[in-house]
Amino acid sequence: MKLRRVIAGMLAASALAAVVAVPVSAAEPPSVVDVLAADGQQFDSKWGDYDIVERAALTVLAAKPSSAVGALADNTATLTVFAPTDRAFRKLVHDVTGKRPATEARTFNKLVKAVESLVGPKNTIDTIEAILLYHVVPGNVPSSVALGLDGTKVATASGATFKVIVDTSVRLADKDRNARNAQLILDRLDIPAGNSVIHTINRVLRPIDLP
Repeated sequence: MKLRRVIAGMLAASALAAVVAVPVSAAEPPSVVDVLAADGQQFDSKWGDYDIVERAALTVLAAKPSSAVGALADNTATLTVFAPTDRAFRKLVHDVTGKRPATEARTFNKLVKAVESLVGPKNTIDTIEAILLYHVVPGNVPSSVALGLDGTKVATASGATFKVIVDTSVRLADKDRNARNAQLILDRLDIPAGNSVIHTINRVLRPIDLP
């Protein structure tokens, strides 16, 4: 109950912050990619925003224009996106390589190289695509609904599932049994993006059990 009260108190503030950060035209509401790139399509030193996941999405679409990741650039799509921060990707790179890159650009490059070393160059884009789609759930699921999903396995756009765990926090249990589960960042939920909604998470979801 305490967690429910905390989230309820934060929803209005987080929604207001999103509206202030992302000017919305009545004629053309933003897509998920537009919201992720609200401060420009470049890497910066703000580890709490979404430059790396945005770059990953654009990289996939450049290589595979017909990818389902294209729904993130469609403001008419109705999705729920669990968006890892740049810091979340840095944690992933550290878990996989033991290195903590000093910049977002290096983090992204290390991530691509780590994926390539695991699956080979020919499968790198497909793997990044699958990771991105593992963070996407069809339909608009506000955090108030997510709170009622404790113990539920949620089907993602990649075809794989993760499990919602609600106790003192809201965690998403992915396929990696040894890594910490991602948590929702409670003051950055329910960010509107066209017909979709974005919830911020502190770790990258893993659709496979990494070694």
